Amino acid sequence: MKVLLLLFFLCPVAYGSLKFVQIWFRHGERTPGHYIYFPGDDINNTDYQQIAWPGELTKRGIYEEFSLGQRMREIYGKHFGDKYRPNDFHVFTGIDNRTSASAQAFFAGFLPPNKEQQWSADLLWQPVAQQTDASIDWVSLGAIDNCPVYGVTQRKSSEYEEVMEKMTEYDPELLELVRKHAFEPVTEAVIYNHIIDSLKVRYILQDDRLAYPQWANGYEFRIMNMSFLIHDAIVKIQNRTIGDYHNELVMSYFETHLQRNQSKGIFISGHDTNLVTIWESLRLDGHPEDIPNYGAHIAIEMHENGGDLTLKFFLAMGFNQTRVELFPHFCKRGVNGCAWEEFKAITENYRKPKSDWIYECQGYEKATEPVSTLTGSMIVLLSILLLSTIILGFTTFSYKRQLNNLRDPERARLL
Repeated sequence: MKVLLLLFFLCPVAYGSLKFVQIWFRHGERTPGHYIYFPGDDINNTDYQQIAWPGELTKRGIYEEFSLGQRMREIYGKHFGDKYRPNDFHVFTGIDNRTSASAQAFFAGFLPPNKEQQWSADLLWQPVAQQTDASIDWVSLGAIDNCPVYGVTQRKSSEYEEVMEKMTEYDPELLELVRKHAFEPVTEAVIYNHIIDSLKVRYILQDDRLAYPQWANGYEFRIMNMSFLIHDAIVKIQNRTIGDYHNELVMSYFETHLQRNQSKGIFISGHDTNLVTIWESLRLDGHPEDIPNYGAHIAIEMHENGGDLTLKFFLAMGFNQTRVELFPHFCKRGVNGCAWEEFKAITENYRKPKSDWIYECQGYEKATEPVSTLTGSMIVLLSILLLSTIILGFTTFSYKRQLNNLRDPERARLL
């Protein structure tokens, strides 16, 4: 009995206590974001909109996110408690509707109202505040589509052109098949991905209202694989831009918690490419070479062990798939995970501030960030010019008044 009690008290010391967790999760099943017409499609058919509007969650996708929320409740319910407190965690989503809708479905499963907070006898649901962060969508090919400055730069780069060359070499037969049946030229990775994505989603849906084309039968595995290869290749060439920005987000969430010590976690509702970017930029060992399925998530936990902070990384490739632990390739593998101070030191030179990424993507600076030296100099110069104009105006007015006095007949005799 004494041994059991001793083990009971030593367990928290051995394994540490969970202080903070950030959970990055992918949205649920959706319809194609870009509706591509293929030979045999009825261009007047709108029945597919009954499944969901282009790029939106299907009913099955909503259920997947709800189930993911329930699953996360089983894992982290004790940490967050059964009462919704807005200060306990923050939720960030992209601008894409599917990320916002996924967050709502997730928290319907993750944090239903307790008796004290229940406001309806018919609906065990409560609204959970979420914030929109457009930069969550600026990843992989989404960055090329949504970033007017960065996208142009990427499309002109030799690295981007090489992505299409690699895809051509990897599966020339698939590319030729797609070119034969697409109504638009397939000359670059963005266009190729739009078509591959449309085929992939049609196959997953298995719905006659948006039927998978017969000419693609037998290519299903190759289409799925090509979808991952395109995104993975793009993510790799974005490692020092979008990868470093994701490092900044991951680190800043932890640092904000340590400074304020108020919240228990962060939830980010994003895309499969956010997960791929994180495991590429942090060089996480142990992840499979495949695209994360709907409802996949990466959880990064911060533990406190006898006063020392450590990090643990977990990945599930789908809303109902088994979680596996990942390890940063550059970090020493300890029993309690990667030491926080070591992780912070290694990532120090691989972080891109949000203001820098917004400027690189959109071409303008974030208004809430400190102004740059150039902007500050321009403001000072403008102030000097404005002050000079005011002084010159008063001087001109004074001279004009003296001139009018000299023209006055009553004053002319005094000269």
